[in-house]
Amino acid sequence: MSLFICLEGVDAVGKTEICKSLAARLGYQYYKSPGALFAPVRDLVDQDVDPLTRYFFYRAATQDDSRCIRQLLQTSGVVCDRYIYSTFAFHGAMDAQVQSLFELTQLVMPDYTFVLTAREDVRATRLLGRLEMKELEHNLALQRQADRIFKTFGHTVVDTSDTTVEEATDAILSHIKQGVDHDVT
Repeated sequence: MSLFICLEGVDAVGKTEICKSLAARLGYQYYKSPGALFAPVRDLVDQDVDPLTRYFFYRAATQDDSRCIRQLLQTSGVVCDRYIYSTFAFHGAMDAQVQSLFELTQLVMPDYTFVLTAREDVRATRLLGRLEMKELEHNLALQRQADRIFKTFGHTVVDTSDTTVEEATDAILSHIKQGVDHDVT
């Protein structure tokens, strides 16, 4: 059976590395959101638009990601690096009024969603190692608020502060094997 697994969380919690590790271990496709259609304009949207317009861009991107993931699931499992809950958490942190727009209609939903988290000092150290940082990564208050919102969705939380990529991957695989927090939303 092919599963759709999604890792969510704020910046520098290890999503990309753990997603790639998980995909490799399971023999699944790795999928980075937003996908190819929306990724080229992401930087422009992140820099120059209000939260509401930004939300609609990312919500449209997620709709396209859903279409792409649905196609991939016909032949393989998928491990997705961010999806709809990132759209909700970050935009809800930017503007609480945007939260009234959150909806999940017509999306293929993950079988499992995990929220990765890490202590702020660990994330700061990881961010310093990045060659290029985006403006939102510098906004610690926004990151904290988004992290709080992520934790309200009821998904399994995996703290990556003191774990290796392999240890975090093992923890996620253990949850999946046990059928823990199967996401049925």
